[in-house]
Amino acid sequence: MRTLHIAKAGFEAARSLSAMTHGHSFSVTAKADLPLADLRARLGTLCAALNYSDLNTRFACPDDLTLIRHLACELAVPAALSLRSAPDRGVELNAEGQAQVWLKTGFEAAHWLPHVPEGHQCGRLHGHGFGVRLLADANQADVAALEKAWQPLHALLQHGTLNRIAGLENPTSEVLACWLFAALSTCLPGMVAVEVFETATAGSRFDDQGLRIWKEQRFEAAVPFDESGRYTGHSFLVRLHLAGVIDPAQGWVRDFGEVKALFKPWYAALDHHALDRLPGIASTDCAGIARYLAERFALDELVRIDILENAHEGALLWLDKAGACTR
Repeated sequence: MRTLHIAKAGFEAARSLSAMTHGHSFSVTAKADLPLADLRARLGTLCAALNYSDLNTRFACPDDLTLIRHLACELAVPAALSLRSAPDRGVELNAEGQAQVWLKTGFEAAHWLPHVPEGHQCGRLHGHGFGVRLLADANQADVAALEKAWQPLHALLQHGTLNRIAGLENPTSEVLACWLFAALSTCLPGMVAVEVFETATAGSRFDDQGLRIWKEQRFEAAVPFDESGRYTGHSFLVRLHLAGVIDPAQGWVRDFGEVKALFKPWYAALDHHALDRLPGIASTDCAGIARYLAERFALDELVRIDILENAHEGALLWLDKAGACTR
């Protein structure tokens, strides 16, 4: 198993990329093989150095790519970074230095799943506010190109019934992610990935490594704070990542509801408990909780477990499986 920690920091700064100087609330996320406290401290220091500054006085062209490459260089350890310069856009830089631009968008639509077992709730006509995140190679596209490519697809999907669109007769989030990737790739060079958020807690991603889905839940738990016997607590988030191929009959890698049901006993073991009292747990930090679950929650498609102690910080654990997820 391989574990990385993830931390987030932010800064307020002004910049001019054309004629007008304006301000941003930037946020930066880093994934690295460092203890969480160290990664949090390093990232905080880097962002503090840019806080309340005029970025044009420091960089010839303070665009998102320049900023994220500067941060990667200053961090001085192999890391994957994500910079958000506005709520719906930003850039990512992996540990190998490859950059991607991303755009977050969405649409409102109705659908039903025609091949689910009788009585399944998704077999009824219902609707979602679907979230979508598009990623493209920064050497071949920018956010404006993503917006332009997305517009005709948004017009087709918005306020529609997905089952009536060719190719979406069985519109699971997995099918939708693949369909969107294929449609965008025909008009935009450098498409890297499409993520579809069916709900706030479940979604699918399609990229060159195939399909990955995730299901997340929150649990409330206490953990030791220091050696004096004091406890603290967190509203932990657990995110389960599954990888595989689409089942030709059902149209999904695994039913989100089934994943939740299978995880229910382990959720019950974590929720509203003192985690150091769990039999067999070696450590109650985020990495230790992830390892505890990985050793006990048996699911063939499971490739990664994220445990976050707040909305953005914690540990990401990859399982030792052939074809395991690396994103």
